[in-house]
Amino acid sequence: MGEGLLERLASGDAEVRNEAIAEATEARGEEVAEALAGLMTSPDVGTPARTASAQALARMPDEAGVARLKTLLGHDDPEFRVLAASGLEFHPDPATVGALLDALIDPVNKVRNVAERSLLAMTCVFTDESHLRIAELLDHPVPLTRSPAARLVGAAEIGSLSGRLAEMAVGDDEWLPRVWSSRALGELGGSDNLKVLEQVATADEKNRVRAAAVEAIGELRADRSEEILRAVIESDSDEGVKRAAEEALEDLQRGGFDDE
Repeated sequence: MGEGLLERLASGDAEVRNEAIAEATEARGEEVAEALAGLMTSPDVGTPARTASAQALARMPDEAGVARLKTLLGHDDPEFRVLAASGLEFHPDPATVGALLDALIDPVNKVRNVAERSLLAMTCVFTDESHLRIAELLDHPVPLTRSPAARLVGAAEIGSLSGRLAEMAVGDDEWLPRVWSSRALGELGGSDNLKVLEQVATADEKNRVRAAAVEAIGELRADRSEEILRAVIESDSDEGVKRAAEEALEDLQRGGFDDE
């Protein structure tokens, strides 16, 4: 570690400061974490340097940096919460997953979106506890929290939650959770999920939900996928849904079928 890291992190010379931020990823201790957090929250530093500081905190070899990011997830300023959620992508572990799942109930949409993106990058470290927390979020009263939770079920292939997704795809009061639960069912696969998706594709009142369901049916590559897609093309009055079914059918014909 070069001399004067803290001094260089505080430098008014952007080039010197940026080099110090990169070097800080290998540093330890509260003083370095405090300096990086100060840069991350400074109004006098540009967005690239603030983003790099958040990533450096996540990459520090001890827990000082990631602990600071988790604290900033609760900051009053949503801009800092966004940066913290973004930085945590670079520290994938079960504790980070827990903190980011909690961020999916943030009142600010951008915070939720960035937390979701970070979670999608670390599904390989999800645990049974993560799955339980996601199950709770599927029942959250806010649809913009239920939706990313459903997406995570599919991305992490949490088969134990397929029944809950099926309920959401058919019966959620809001259309966006129905979209993401339908897409997730396509990722999970299975003949039972195909039956649910057929129901959604042919009966949901919202065209975007039907389109998501036909895309998922194509992704399933089940024996009846082609039959269902052709029926949708023939019967659905919405051009967007027809187009989605046609594209899914083309992909299906290029790729063959999977066993149910």
